[in-house]
Amino acid sequence: MHQEEEGAVLEENAAKDINNSQVLAYNGNYKIVIAVCAILSVIFMKTGFMSLFFLVPVGFAVIFTGSLWQPFFAAAITNVIISVFIHTLVGNNNSLWTDILYFSVVMLVFTWVIGGKNLRTVYRYVLASTAGAIAFIVLVLNNKNDTSFNRFLAEMAELFSSIYASSSVNEVNILTADRLLEFIKSISLRGGALVSMLLVFFINHQLTMAVIRFIKRQRINNANSIIMFFAPANTVWVLSGALTAVILTSMLRIGFIEIIAWNVLSVCVIIFITQGAGIIMFQLAKRTMLFRFAAGVIIFFLIISPLNTIAIGALLLLGIAEIWLPLRRVRSLES
Repeated sequence: MHQEEEGAVLEENAAKDINNSQVLAYNGNYKIVIAVCAILSVIFMKTGFMSLFFLVPVGFAVIFTGSLWQPFFAAAITNVIISVFIHTLVGNNNSLWTDILYFSVVMLVFTWVIGGKNLRTVYRYVLASTAGAIAFIVLVLNNKNDTSFNRFLAEMAELFSSIYASSSVNEVNILTADRLLEFIKSISLRGGALVSMLLVFFINHQLTMAVIRFIKRQRINNANSIIMFFAPANTVWVLSGALTAVILTSMLRIGFIEIIAWNVLSVCVIIFITQGAGIIMFQLAKRTMLFRFAAGVIIFFLIISPLNTIAIGALLLLGIAEIWLPLRRVRSLES
């Protein structure tokens, strides 16, 4: 069986378990759940520490009720009301509607990632992250004249400049708010925004499923578990083509095509890194708990150490190698 077909079969079987979990809503209680989750999402969004996880309540409501649109509209309307109130209170409406548009787009595509059907999850992730990245770039460009945003950039520029000056003989401030903004735009356009949205969606998706498992007090065969993730067919050739396009467009200075190539390359790299991580988790699942704990500690220190780039590169190569070496196929199909 083809690698992508294997991934699709595993995902379809696991999706049935998730669909079964969507009968969690009893009687009319789903309306209360939607309301509470919508309020929690907006509160998380407006709170600095929890803002990274503001999609978890919406995702929970989607799985709990089996509905995509009701949780989205409830959260979007709540966000509009609270945002208008806050912006009116502080007297700053410069980026009000751009903020509302950005968070509405992100919540909409995330509900689709969670509850969408008839399309492999990896494709939903890519399409949703593309939409979220575009909304993020529009938000950044719109906020370039915002006072608070410029103040934040100035503080970050000063921090980076002081760090550089402390480690350099030439104590000259080489970084300004304008240069930092240009750097953010350049990185965001060349895959940074897309990869960031992929990570945000993935983290919130995994946390959503963890909450569902905790509520149900039983294991759900998660369709998006890394251990059963297989890269779509021909991804390696797309990766090769994107890498070639990046090199050529950089040499020829074809900006627009270079930006597209960088984003395609970023997506392919993330896909193969995820596949490599799935292989590692598959191998660890066959070991004892003590071995898995020791391996987890080693992996943690690798991530926070200067060797993390080498570790990520190794995962990338491992993921690519599975195209020709069936490292998980027999075990996955038999289990």
